[in-house]
Amino acid sequence: MPLTKWQSPTLRHEVDDEGRVTWLELFFDLVYVAALIQLGDRLSSDVSWSGGAAFVGAFVILWWTWTGTTAFVNRFPVDDVTHRVLTFVQMFAVGNIAVLAATNPENWERWLALAYVGARLPLLAMYWRVRRSIPSARPVTDYFLRCFGVSAGLWLVSIAVPGRARLAVWAAALVVEFAAPVILLRRPDGAPSDSRQGEARYVEHFQERYALFTIIVLGETFVKTLSEVGDIGISATSQVFGGLAFAILIALWWTYFDDVADAHIRPTSALARSSSINRLIWVYTHLPLALGLTAFGVAAKKIVATEEFNEPFKDSYTWLLAAALVTTLVAVAVLDLVTVSPHFAIDAPERIGPRLVAAALLVPVAVLLASGSVDAISGIGLVTAVVVGQIMVEVVSAHRSEYRLGRDVRSQIAELAGRCSHLDDATAPAGSPATVCQPCADKGIDWVQLRWCLTCGHVGCCDDSPGQHATVHHRATGHPVIASIEANATWAYCYPDEVTDPVWRSTT
Repeated sequence: MPLTKWQSPTLRHEVDDEGRVTWLELFFDLVYVAALIQLGDRLSSDVSWSGGAAFVGAFVILWWTWTGTTAFVNRFPVDDVTHRVLTFVQMFAVGNIAVLAATNPENWERWLALAYVGARLPLLAMYWRVRRSIPSARPVTDYFLRCFGVSAGLWLVSIAVPGRARLAVWAAALVVEFAAPVILLRRPDGAPSDSRQGEARYVEHFQERYALFTIIVLGETFVKTLSEVGDIGISATSQVFGGLAFAILIALWWTYFDDVADAHIRPTSALARSSSINRLIWVYTHLPLALGLTAFGVAAKKIVATEEFNEPFKDSYTWLLAAALVTTLVAVAVLDLVTVSPHFAIDAPERIGPRLVAAALLVPVAVLLASGSVDAISGIGLVTAVVVGQIMVEVVSAHRSEYRLGRDVRSQIAELAGRCSHLDDATAPAGSPATVCQPCADKGIDWVQLRWCLTCGHVGCCDDSPGQHATVHHRATGHPVIASIEANATWAYCYPDEVTDPVWRSTT
């Protein structure tokens, strides 16, 4: 959009930008890179149940501030001076949330409440601008103004609430905000865009934003691993453990970006009968996904810092690693459930099965590693094998499914045509075929029937024979067509297309 002193917000389908992510959105994401580093460092210094709970709470708050603004910009794109200033105020407030979560200064609860309100007030101002500019969107803007306004009010009230009761007020405020999109979907005026093109742009842009956030989280994990190697120096242990951590990171990247990032949201799924609900499940599932990936970054740092191959891996680090990976894999399985794979030959079972099996296998592996029964290199190696293995299983499954689908398509085409090109071009080789299967004769093995290769004249035994030398010959050479040389037999068979011509000999 051209930059002006003031520009009215609009709807996504009215903007001719092909749904591209703006520079302002990317700049907005950078503050979350710093915030995630702060949270990761805090968890790294306190890998305990209390430290983990504080990490999860702070992460939920940060992720939700990002999601709220991302959802707004996705529906109402605008990039003028006013919007930029409001976004920068949000970035400052989010930075303060990260610092408070990482340092816990005196009176951090009051400061956190103020920082959260500071992040929400600009969003309320954004919705107010839309309310004034787009009358048709007022049912939506008024609804979110009420919801976010009530939540901000609760956060302010919490400043005066003593002790643990303050946490209950925060939880209530977050419940109001998290429930708001769910309730809105049940209202007839819940979607301001009535254009299919607008809906397509809305979904595409939204999915790209979450994919970018996910790659930011994965990149932060890589940075943590490299910085740890830089601190401890290059050694045999840092290279091996760093390589294992990197292999897990690659598998997690592969799991999401080869399967989820470009997948289309299902109109119906096992979890919901509506595409809107499936989309909402898709959005909310990115919270545990991003949480698991961030926690894995901390666990990867602990893996690289292991000094000896045969030393036990600390049990608290083990449970952090297992919890991070299980959370990530289960989240991806849910995303698989509400989306259609970008790979045409893969359906839900081939996608979900490897994730859930890997998540289940990680639990006994973690128990074994935490008990000290295996050393660090063996335990981390097992974890790596499980996470990488689920990708390998999916790749093999995809290959087989694609082969079966291609075979069925070729067979149907051939059936419709009555023949296949290999059979059409097949002619009898010069000379008469041999009357024995020579490989069987050399080994003193009996055969049942003989098959004649119509490419080179090789004679081998049928698949009912022990040697199956006709098929062995096809696999070795790729020669496609065989014919029976038994008395009164007239058929020929094409291996690639799996098509039989019952009267081939009578037509040649």
